[in-house]
Amino acid sequence: MDLDRDELKTICYEVAKSAMWARRPVDVDRITALAEQFERIATDHCERIISRGRDPNLIIRAVRYLARTLAPPPMGRGVSWFHGSLETLIGLACPAGRLDRTTALFLDDLAEGIARARPS
Repeated sequence: MDLDRDELKTICYEVAKSAMWARRPVDVDRITALAEQFERIATDHCERIISRGRDPNLIIRAVRYLARTLAPPPMGRGVSWFHGSLETLIGLACPAGRLDRTTALFLDDLAEGIARARPS
């Protein structure tokens, strides 16, 4: 399966627009430039995801999750929050290896939070 680059571009633009919301008026070119940075960061994960046998479009779902939960304005033009947050989400979805028992306990916490967050 291939990454839907058009969808990724769209959601990255939404995140950029949301992140810059408090800086009204915001020039569309500045939003577009930030969205392009987000898109480059996101596509950097593609090879890693595919190498682990996963659907590369999970990047889109992760960015959409960031847009809805972790990108409250005003994040501004910085990209470090996006890079770190996306890295964490991709790391959880595509772990590099097996965890030891005590470290894996956190996965139970995540599972509980996910169960609570899912729509009924």
